[in-house]
Amino acid sequence: MRRMGLIAVFFLGCLTLMGQQNKQVTKDQLALFPQSTTYVVWDNNPMSAYNIAIKAAVESYWKTTPFKYITVNEFDKYRMNPANSFIIMTKVYLTKDKREAEYQYLNLLMGSKAYGINDMPEILTMPLTYTGVDESTYTYKLGVIVRFAQEHVKAMLEASKITQFRNLKFYNSNAKEVKKKTLLLLQEDMAEEVNSIEKIKAVYPYDCKFVTPEEIEAAVLEQTPNTLVLHQISPGPQDNIGRSYKMIFGVDDNKLYYYNFETISEKRPAGMLLRDFKRITAD
Repeated sequence: MRRMGLIAVFFLGCLTLMGQQNKQVTKDQLALFPQSTTYVVWDNNPMSAYNIAIKAAVESYWKTTPFKYITVNEFDKYRMNPANSFIIMTKVYLTKDKREAEYQYLNLLMGSKAYGINDMPEILTMPLTYTGVDESTYTYKLGVIVRFAQEHVKAMLEASKITQFRNLKFYNSNAKEVKKKTLLLLQEDMAEEVNSIEKIKAVYPYDCKFVTPEEIEAAVLEQTPNTLVLHQISPGPQDNIGRSYKMIFGVDDNKLYYYNFETISEKRPAGMLLRDFKRITAD
């Protein structure tokens, strides 16, 4: 994703970015993170499923820094302080896609005297969902995503160079370990070419099974040993524009094992594809 550096505006309860990504945090800026206060920015709808889920995830798992909650309208009051950090959901238009797709991303940012949110130092940005897709498709996975965010920060703090963390495909070096664990999948997240266990096993003869969202939620909460979950983002059954994102997380070790996305097309429909299983099968 290329940074286009336009403006951020307040829109429908959260911040909207035209283009993505922010400027990557520098080592000096990142060094301030462990002593920062992390502000969790609410969606303006107090009863949104996101607000409920992010509060539960942060209060259960966020151990790295002290945290407080603020509204979107309070964000400008705090964002100029480089001693602050932020967990915030943004609406993102990837303008060079020319497909009018709108996504919601979870961002971990450092405060700065930047002109706007597009120029704030970014520690992590991760796609959560398409705008308009039911929040219930991702909120039950926020626990492992929040835990991963802390592992990501820890890895960056320990690294001599942090530029490689800019692209989450950096974590695909873990993909060879997927076959050693149990992979939990939703059948609805599969493209037609892999919509049965038999089709998957033809290229991925390892431990995987179709489960319900409730079973994935339980695995995330219980941090079931040697278990992986797929987070797949697509625009819904009536839409075929934009990107299909695929992420595989370990619920016990909070690692990201696989990250990929495809521009949706007739040849590459939304969902987990045969090519994804081939990638994680390869040594």
